[in-house]
Amino acid sequence: MKALVKKGKGAVNAAVADVDTPRVEGKEVLVKVEAGAICGSDIHLMHDRYPCILPVIPGHEFSGVIAEAGPDVSGWKKGDRVVAEGNVETCGRCVCCTTGYAHLCPTKKFLGITTDGCFAEYVKVPTKVLHRVPEGLSFEEASLAEPASVAIRALTEDNHVEPGDFVVILGSGAIGLFGAQTARAVGAGKVMITGVEADAAVRLKVAEELGVCDYIVNVERDDPVKIVREATGGRGADIVVEATGSPAATEQAFSLIRRKGLLVAVGIGAERVAVPWSSMINEVIRIQFCRGYSYTTFEKFFSLASTGRLELKPMISAEYPLEEWEQGFRSVEDRISVKAIFKP
Repeated sequence: MKALVKKGKGAVNAAVADVDTPRVEGKEVLVKVEAGAICGSDIHLMHDRYPCILPVIPGHEFSGVIAEAGPDVSGWKKGDRVVAEGNVETCGRCVCCTTGYAHLCPTKKFLGITTDGCFAEYVKVPTKVLHRVPEGLSFEEASLAEPASVAIRALTEDNHVEPGDFVVILGSGAIGLFGAQTARAVGAGKVMITGVEADAAVRLKVAEELGVCDYIVNVERDDPVKIVREATGGRGADIVVEATGSPAATEQAFSLIRRKGLLVAVGIGAERVAVPWSSMINEVIRIQFCRGYSYTTFEKFFSLASTGRLELKPMISAEYPLEEWEQGFRSVEDRISVKAIFKP
């Protein structure tokens, strides 16, 4: 089969190559990949900024059709339309696995990072991570289940948006845009999303098209802190979701939150950021670090998407054949795309 292979260290040490098609065993299925979306972690991996095994086929956001089922598979058959979670193997014994947080298992195997992923014609996954794609949802739209599930977990399972909450989303990438949609879908009273000048041409326009944000703020032109304080009578936002990983955005978050408000940290970025510790104590700011998703968040994604409460088509900026992988990656890095999708 054709696959994009990160062969070794080096920013451009990758190529589309002919590799063996995976062989399924036990309760595994072979999925014909119909759409594979580029994640920020894929870009970090390509630039040697994310730990992984090498060589590896990157990619973990995908949808497709079951092409072959292992001998012990039940409940799934050839032709089923599916997506899969990235956590394909966990130990089952650690404190995370035994308390409902298997996605945090320290020895887990993850698609496209510690085992071969979906930027290929076929990918092998165990049935325990499969989800059915509802009729009426395209493969391209379904491939967004994973990033949307990160936002859904952060705002509905790790934390809960309350009716009427003022929610600020820092960052207008895919997670941020899904966070804004999720916040609105579950009852937020007001939603603000922010971006920088580089986001103005595409990402902030997508935010406008989605129609869920009361405030869309380019932080290089306007002051989000002033806007939030004026809109809330000086109180501040109930929840601030930091989805950029930027030290500047993280520091700004503390000026946006109300007393005893909540900072939801999702963005992965700088190793260290400055924290106004005494102010946090005085204001009793809560911080929740959120990572990954659960089986239930994928199911919530399909419920929200199938009922129109998540708009997916505006999130898809471009599609590329696998052979044009460099252009696809560049479009995301340069913020020309919200989500770029490969069609192997």
